[in-house]
Amino acid sequence: MARFDLYDNPDDETRRLAPYLLDVQSTHVGILPTRIVIPLRPTPDLGFSGKPSDLLPVLEINGEKHFLDTPAMSAVPLSALGRRIGSLADRRDAILAALDRIFGAY
Repeated sequence: MARFDLYDNPDDETRRLAPYLLDVQSTHVGILPTRIVIPLRPTPDLGFSGKPSDLLPVLEINGEKHFLDTPAMSAVPLSALGRRIGSLADRRDAILAALDRIFGAY
């Protein structure tokens, strides 16, 4: 498990609304039985203002645009995540800006 690894959403009930989960937890606390993840949702479901922002950056996965639903981040059991399907480490700056925005690091 590594920070910015991408996973299929393992939950049958929420997978349609958020098909992917992004691991944003530091690898320095990898011994925990949970991981902090942020769901990625299809851009047509973009809420609030209806526009991407540094809080809700749009990221492309398999040729489709999804927004990082930063306010919906949560902890999930490590055992639930399954196999890594990719990495969004190349979008690190946008992801960290979203985390900074929600935690008030400005």
